[in-house]
Amino acid sequence: MVFSTTTLFKGIPCPEGEKCRLTNCIFAHDLRKKDEVQPDAPAHAREEPTQKTAAASKEQDEPPSKRRRVIYDKPEEKPPSRADQIRDQLAEIKSHKPSVASQNVEKTSNGAKASPASLTRTVSPPAKTNWTAGKPASANSVVTKAVLNDAGSVRPKPMPQKVSLNPRLIANDPVGHASRTRYLKLLHEMMANLNKAVHERAKTVQFKDALLLSENEVVLLAVEEEEKIATVNGKVYANVIKNRIGAYKKMTNDSWIEHLKSLPLIQSKFGTVQKQGPGQPDRAKPVETGLTSEEELAILPHLVVKDQTTLAQFDYVPTPPTAEQAAEAAAAVEASKNYEVCERCSARFQIFPHRNDEGQVTTNGPCRHHPLRKAYPQRTKADTGPKEPYHPCCQALVGSLGCTETEHHVFKASTPARMAAVLPFISTPENDEPRKSKSGQKVGAVAFDCEMGYTTLGMEVIRVTAVVWPTGEELLDILVRPLGIVLDLNSRFSGVFPEDITNAIPYSPVEHHNNPSQPEPHTPLPSSSSSPQPLPIVPSPQEARTHLLTYLTPSIPLIGHAIENDLSAIRLCHPTIIDTVLCFPHPRRGLPMRLGLRHLAEKFLQRAIQQGGPERGHDSLEDARATGDLVRVKVREVWRRLRAEGWGFGVVGEGGEWGLVGPEKGRRKRRRESGGGGVGELGEKEVGVAGGGGLGEHRLTEAYLEDGK
Repeated sequence: MVFSTTTLFKGIPCPEGEKCRLTNCIFAHDLRKKDEVQPDAPAHAREEPTQKTAAASKEQDEPPSKRRRVIYDKPEEKPPSRADQIRDQLAEIKSHKPSVASQNVEKTSNGAKASPASLTRTVSPPAKTNWTAGKPASANSVVTKAVLNDAGSVRPKPMPQKVSLNPRLIANDPVGHASRTRYLKLLHEMMANLNKAVHERAKTVQFKDALLLSENEVVLLAVEEEEKIATVNGKVYANVIKNRIGAYKKMTNDSWIEHLKSLPLIQSKFGTVQKQGPGQPDRAKPVETGLTSEEELAILPHLVVKDQTTLAQFDYVPTPPTAEQAAEAAAAVEASKNYEVCERCSARFQIFPHRNDEGQVTTNGPCRHHPLRKAYPQRTKADTGPKEPYHPCCQALVGSLGCTETEHHVFKASTPARMAAVLPFISTPENDEPRKSKSGQKVGAVAFDCEMGYTTLGMEVIRVTAVVWPTGEELLDILVRPLGIVLDLNSRFSGVFPEDITNAIPYSPVEHHNNPSQPEPHTPLPSSSSSPQPLPIVPSPQEARTHLLTYLTPSIPLIGHAIENDLSAIRLCHPTIIDTVLCFPHPRRGLPMRLGLRHLAEKFLQRAIQQGGPERGHDSLEDARATGDLVRVKVREVWRRLRAEGWGFGVVGEGGEWGLVGPEKGRRKRRRESGGGGVGELGEKEVGVAGGGGLGEHRLTEAYLEDGK
């Protein structure tokens, strides 16, 4: 039988009495002997009336009552408590004087004087350390880095947690845990060899301690790099990590040290980690073309889109829609009673551009959706069946209930005529005196980027940014008040929040242009930790477009990434455009598939952009500068090819203008595109289409680019 944990037997004396050997006996035990005499109390002390009842109950076989409470006539007759004794001891140690408690003796019932026993106890000295001030501590000494705990003993400094050489779990494993483990071990082996070589070299050459990694730090670097490759480059994981292993295998000691200095782990040991502000260009690896700004501008016409009409099927707008087309689109919208399909969740809803009688702007809300587009997991050799696509925002499969809820449904006008019904398109007008940059230089090319939000009239521009190419000097960075009622600023991607619109100041072109406090090209902007200045705002998209056109002429190249979206947002048809989507086409599919700006910047610029996340969103100034630098990378490639074919720089024509000078006639070389496509002659004929598919299969090459003739 198992007794419950109750006290039902505590009132019954134990049958064994003093012979009981149970540690936790369920019966009552009187630990005091029957003939034990209570300690004498002072003669003048008296018991409370309640103590008589307790004394009577003591005669019975019951558990003893609580300790008697003694009451003293005078406060000075009460002996000092334990807390008072400890307090007096501490005061005596600090003052090195006899405490008052040691001088005051305690009076007993017979008048004898005695000191408290606690005052006669010696105090143990503090713990000693086995080192002197002039003697340096050994490398493996623990005492020099130790901490004394409350008891005076030595407590060693906690060591960093050991990292195991095991791949970290991620949401979508690209090749499986076994393959990742094999690659991780090879990656760690290469890093360990480099670190060992640096340790050997440190015997003859003095290095900073931060560059001499421990085994645990080498494992941590390998695990973090493998995790980054598996997360970012999941679709080409095997190729990327093999290249990294090969690069580490061929890396020299000096290259390894330079690589370590760029890692956050080593920078934290040096104390040089700096937060990068929004729009700040990465100065770690600047783009070097070997050309001056004038020479880069001379090569730029080779990247201009030759014929925009061939791109009309991919949402480019080469010519403005007519007024009749815009009126027809507006009539169709009115006939449908403004019913739209949600851009996010594909639900049908009705929109009221000017609110209905109840004050509503949309119906059928709220909208539940996934903010990120679907992605397809990488297939491996072990996969026998299909893999379902998923949403990276929550790792849920396509078709599942959305993970984000917003108040309104949103829509986007897709046809040029529908967009022209809201705000007409215009072509870039002639400009005899284009405005110069803030530094007083002539603007040869402009890189720009727009951010859009959702309103009752569709997707409208809410921020416009333009910089000088190739220097990156800021020309224009303004917020735009849309024409319709704002439904969603799309802050996760646009980086524009309601408080930005509220705190914005009116834009003054003269004051903004003459402001000398603007940063110079490639100069770090203020850190994100400092409070940023509010951006100026213009009252309408038409005015934002007007300010942009003050820097443009029809012949000045306008540079952008997926530039058709930005041009459609400000309703502009520009004849001279350069699109990084066309300069860096999708390697297998071509249009309409596009490589993202973040991917291109990471691959060709080794620059991490669009890292704000949902809290900060994208920064159009950062994107515009990254787009311009990508074009500089392409200019470098074109110049290497032209130089190999005999081109150079010199005086062109009778006007004495500086530009590209072609080789002698008959020496121009022909080049073929990979895949056996069409052949063209540089400077005389357009370059052929790669492969045999042609435009029908959306195979995009330099066929869309100007030949520079």
